[in-house]
Amino acid sequence: MDLNLKTGMRIIITPKALELLQKANKQEFYIERLVVTQCCIPLATPPTVRKGSPRKPDDFYIINVDGITVYYDRNLISKPEVTIDAQGIGFVKGLYVSDWVIKY
Repeated sequence: MDLNLKTGMRIIITPKALELLQKANKQEFYIERLVVTQCCIPLATPPTVRKGSPRKPDDFYIINVDGITVYYDRNLISKPEVTIDAQGIGFVKGLYVSDWVIKY
């Protein structure tokens, strides 16, 4: 199911994130809910972004953004817009959701 058609959600991939994907020779990534279980209180955390495809693709919506396949976890809330960016230095670089806001 195409999440764009279902919710009107838009995924933006920044030039830095595109460059990181190109250097890693990846044409897909996934955004998944991060579950923290080693704590006595529930924690709200932003989702993680990983290069490649998920182990269980059926648990994700599939979205095509400018030739990049994005898997979006069905357990995440849908937002009008999600921006994927890159951060880090040297060989320690990764993708993250730059506009995810958690309100307590």
